[in-house]
Amino acid sequence: AMKGMLTALDVLSATNATPGHDNWCVVGQKVIIPDGREGPVTSVNGDICRVLVYGEKYVSLWAHYLIEPADPRYGR
Repeated sequence: AMKGMLTALDVLSATNATPGHDNWCVVGQKVIIPDGREGPVTSVNGDICRVLVYGEKYVSLWAHYLIEPADPRYGR
């Protein structure tokens, strides 16, 4: 089980992986998470966007379809 978990963490920690086909996140773009808070995208991996929500100490992982661009001109 530990080896499988480490493999999943390795996949999630790759910061230079290409975005998924439908992933609209761009590094540096400001997004809104479901509870209404905002923050910039710090990296993109597959369908996952890492977001540093303002006021938080660590990034959180979000699937691109669960968050929205803060500026409606960009994204979806």
